[in-house]
Amino acid sequence: MMKNKHLILSLLTSAVLALPAAAAVVQTTGAGSATPGATHLTYAADFEANTNLDSPWLEGGLQFTHTGLANDNGGCGYAGEFCVDVSAGQTYSEAFSGNYFATAGSNAYLSIKSTGPKLNGIEFAVDSGYLNIYVMWQTYLNDALTGSGKVSLGAAGIGGVLGLSDTVGFSEVRVYAFDSASDNSGYSVPAIDSVRAFTVAEPGSLALASLAALGVAGVRRRRKG
Repeated sequence: MMKNKHLILSLLTSAVLALPAAAAVVQTTGAGSATPGATHLTYAADFEANTNLDSPWLEGGLQFTHTGLANDNGGCGYAGEFCVDVSAGQTYSEAFSGNYFATAGSNAYLSIKSTGPKLNGIEFAVDSGYLNIYVMWQTYLNDALTGSGKVSLGAAGIGGVLGLSDTVGFSEVRVYAFDSASDNSGYSVPAIDSVRAFTVAEPGSLALASLAALGVAGVRRRRKG
């Protein structure tokens, strides 16, 4: 009996120590900068089937919405694939492939939410309706702001990849694209594609699960006794 008490106390201590401490969201750029590799990816979305410009849009365990108007590339569809005057192979952005998800409007943003566990890392291709890409991002956990930042990704039409990671995790990312690096509000025209994200099991939850199993085993032993 004493051994069980010591074991339970040890697991409780491990669970407390394993609980994640407060951590900041880390901003990176470039493909693969915020995800551990294809074998670990939990979520993926490419918007190829969203030819009706739906919002909300559900794909790969993620929900995508926007607060502005659907940006349909001047009536041509997301990728210009429905325009008779667009040259073969022409795309909105070199960083995009096929359809993408976009919006435009006053302080308009794109929202990416997990429909399951919170995310620990995400990356996506970004472009802008302006000549240059000035992105502002925010992360939320249960509707509470957990991080924010800004990044310049160069010339529009070329695009880039933004990565965000946090050991504590986040449940939503909001993406804006303004006209300059100094803008924090105004007309926003963000576009994203090739979303990849992952989540990891919390160490504390594993210890607590072991503790619960021991508790059940202890109850069964007492019942048999």
